[in-house]
Amino acid sequence: MRHYYLIPALIACLLVSGCGRNVRSVRVTDANKDKLIDSIKDEKMAVGDVQLLIARQMRAALTSTSLVGKTVGELIDEERKFETDAKAKEAEEQRLAAEARAKEEAQAAELRKAVNLTVFDKGFVPSDPYSSRFDDFITLKCAYENTSGKDIRAFRGSVRFTDLFGAPIYAVNLTIDDPVAAGSKATWSGTIKFNQFVESHVRLRNAALQDMKVIWEPRSILFADGSQIGEKNPE
Repeated sequence: MRHYYLIPALIACLLVSGCGRNVRSVRVTDANKDKLIDSIKDEKMAVGDVQLLIARQMRAALTSTSLVGKTVGELIDEERKFETDAKAKEAEEQRLAAEARAKEEAQAAELRKAVNLTVFDKGFVPSDPYSSRFDDFITLKCAYENTSGKDIRAFRGSVRFTDLFGAPIYAVNLTIDDPVAAGSKATWSGTIKFNQFVESHVRLRNAALQDMKVIWEPRSILFADGSQIGEKNPE
């Protein structure tokens, strides 16, 4: 068993040891592979190199990869490249995610100019076997307005509920296919089948509407003349 809690002590040992052979040229063999750190404990290494070497050993152990035949220098360089590549990949993923989110937000902002929607009521209807209602439901009532200047045939999007600090509570997809003329207002009522074992359902039920932020994110609008803006196909 590898005792990784000894790593700080090993690093300190390598740092305070005196100068000797070029430690980077030390090669991993079948004889020293399990005690590589011990075999070079009398060498002096930079703290960063020690950390990289130990990290490379740990990664090899986790993937059952043999390091025999490689030098200490090669192991350090491999781990440095691995970490550099991992950071670059993470940064690229974060950039792409930010771009995608910004695109979604820009599209939603544009679509909100055509359809404005808000939730004005949230309720709860418990099950009632005597009325043949065997499930609990969260009820929602929305009001919306066509501000596009054109008649709308249908639209869809999602409503996100968050707490007052922006932490997610619940998101519901919404499709309304009742035509609404330009400049007209209408209401929509819907239900969410309540599951007491789903945390987001419980949080949505228990939170008062005034204690939540309601974010309307339209995704697609189909006009009466056949034109469409936003996403062309359902997810």
